Amino acid sequence: MDQINVQLASKNECLVKKEHSYLLICALILGLLFDFLFFGKPLGLSYPLYIIALYTVLFWNMRNSEQLKIDTNLLLGIPIIALSFTYLIYSNQIFEVLNFLVIPILLVAHTLLLTSNNRFKWFESQFLVEVLLGMVARPLANSLKPIYLISKFVKRGAIPGKFRVVSKILTGLLIAIALLIVIVPLLASADDVFRRLVEQIPDVFKGISINEFVARLIIVTVVTCLVFSYLWSLFSSKTRLNETVADNDSLHKSRAFLDPITVTTMLVLIDLLYAFFIAIQFSYLFGSLRYGLPQDFTYAQYARKGFFELVAITIINLMILLGNMNFIKFAGGKIDKVVRSLNTALVVSTFIMLLSAHFRMSLYEEVFGFTYLRVLTHAFMVYLFVLFAVTLGKVWQKSRHLLKSYLVISIVAYTLINYINVDSIIVKNNIERYNKGNPIDIQYLTTLSYEVVPRLVELEKSTPDQVLANKLEEGLTNKKQALEKVKPWQSFNISMFRAKKFLSQ
Repeated sequence: MDQINVQLASKNECLVKKEHSYLLICALILGLLFDFLFFGKPLGLSYPLYIIALYTVLFWNMRNSEQLKIDTNLLLGIPIIALSFTYLIYSNQIFEVLNFLVIPILLVAHTLLLTSNNRFKWFESQFLVEVLLGMVARPLANSLKPIYLISKFVKRGAIPGKFRVVSKILTGLLIAIALLIVIVPLLASADDVFRRLVEQIPDVFKGISINEFVARLIIVTVVTCLVFSYLWSLFSSKTRLNETVADNDSLHKSRAFLDPITVTTMLVLIDLLYAFFIAIQFSYLFGSLRYGLPQDFTYAQYARKGFFELVAITIINLMILLGNMNFIKFAGGKIDKVVRSLNTALVVSTFIMLLSAHFRMSLYEEVFGFTYLRVLTHAFMVYLFVLFAVTLGKVWQKSRHLLKSYLVISIVAYTLINYINVDSIIVKNNIERYNKGNPIDIQYLTTLSYEVVPRLVELEKSTPDQVLANKLEEGLTNKKQALEKVKPWQSFNISMFRAKKFLSQ
């Protein structure tokens, strides 16, 4: 019996060593691929290719694992893949920088969930700490492990039988090299054609810079070690999910300190104030096209003066709602229904304020045109509107987990804003304003990403204003010169390809 146990232990140890060697090979492949795709090359097609390679390695190493399950955790991979493809499809520099920060965070969160290395659920605040530690601690904790494993494999052999064969092959290679040092010069002196071929061998290495070679070797080594350390931490750790979830009612009671009568009094006054303010909005702003604005006010002045204040009030209202829903003492009976009704009135008031802010910004854009900040501000207001709609559901349904909904909405919203093509929206609306007789800022528009090139080319052909056409030609020429720089296939970008095609015509 003891002998059987020893054999099983030996077999398991051999399998573990085999998995370790596979993991090390995968990390080395990712290190080499990182150098091949990114070294000295702008981001483009390379980014989604590398993300796909990472997932391929991850799932291949999980092929025999009980951790791999078909569940909702897999869905987080959709926005990660979608965001990585923005480097191929678009050329918006703002989102390129933001995605460079967002994608690694989501990727670490996803890998922790897929491999069950999370102690807390993804919608708990403590999970964010796990993600941050995963980005820093996991890649560094075992970064020297590859060196240890390689030295161990060399000394003992990962698989003893095969190691002896490898050692014999290496011995044969060393003997052959020693003999070639003597034989090659003799053959070269015996045949001129062979000598010329041998003399051309050094020319192959002339284009290789020693400094570049060393830099790339360091990059491959560092990436290999970091990737191996991270994967090792995922597959070797035995983290368990903290299943001790406190009852919602008991948790709420433990942190509740706000008296319902106090909250009711506060909400009544705030709701009355907002009702009076909304009445003014309907009489002046929403009815401004029919009745006109107050004396000495222009649309632009009225819009700009109140927009940011309304957005600030909207965020304050969200904090008021979250505060009184999470920290109010449940009294039961009519007082709870009154509080819920007042919270509902607060949400409805906020909806109207968001609509007012949206209308103000639209008026301002009609006068001064469209920019990144103004378009993204509209998107942010839509985002707040959805958050408040979800919060309204929480007002009447206590069991709903708000943080879970907020996280899903935030990830979906951020992914969508990457794909709505903000640059094209800006150019399209500014050209429409120009066609109606309004001024247009060509200098600003020509600094946007390459998505705007087709519309600007059309504007240059159609505009009767020669001064404007000259400015457009100057801006488009600058973009054309930038696009003429030769780039490797790894940096291929659809937006730049289309722009180059339009400009070449």
